Amino acid sequence: MPDLNEAYQSLYGKSVTIFFYYTQRKWSDGNTTKDECTPVVFEDGKLVGWGDEFYKNKMEVDINIKNK
Repeated sequence: MPDLNEAYQSLYGKSVTIFFYYTQRKWSDGNTTKDECTPVVFEDGKLVGWGDEFYKNKMEVDINIKNK
């Protein structure tokens, strides 16, 4: 079960879901934050990538497309 998640509809009509799994402790405050997790990205229920670099690139592309 993911620790955090987010979802949105892409401009191409695809359902994008990101699950964040706790993988590294950076803070000892007891709260789980995205920077302590590994993101796993799905489009229309299919795995398309994982990891911080993939997630950041995916978000950058989707945000740039939406702002054009």
